[in-house]
Amino acid sequence: MSKREHRSIPGFLIVWLLCTLVWAIWNESYTRATLVEGALLSLGVLLLTNRYLLKARYQDVFRLHPLKVLHYILVLIVEIFRSGIHAMYVTVRGRIDVGVVDLPTDITNPFCGVLVANAITLTPGTVTIDYHPGNFKVVWIECLTSDPHEAAEIIKGRFERVFTGKTINRREA
Repeated sequence: MSKREHRSIPGFLIVWLLCTLVWAIWNESYTRATLVEGALLSLGVLLLTNRYLLKARYQDVFRLHPLKVLHYILVLIVEIFRSGIHAMYVTVRGRIDVGVVDLPTDITNPFCGVLVANAITLTPGTVTIDYHPGNFKVVWIECLTSDPHEAAEIIKGRFERVFTGKTINRREA
């Protein structure tokens, strides 16, 4: 067993455990039978994915530091509530001005780009309709600006900063 293969065993086990836990959550059951079923299905899916669906091992393709994942989830939860309240306000006040905006991005990792695209869609008031490295196309219910950089900061700024680590100068926003 090579050093690289040995290093990936803990990662594989963690993902296997997480997939089993997700199975139990989806089934709303934590019985021994559900956990065994989830463990077997998860193991099969992970092995088939590594062998037939990906060009590289998923542990290498979808690698994120656990603290970055936690940060992303926390930002996502806060933004869902914040955007939900704002979308209700915009709707009640009749300020809906739907527009499609192109948002430039500094994210180079396609996996992180997809996570940001999904986060944009999960927040009320915005839907990602296209993503290519370097650009998101988003439907926005309150199109406040036609400036792509300003719109990008409003819509995806917090999500993107989770993965790029860049901070924004408040005078530029």
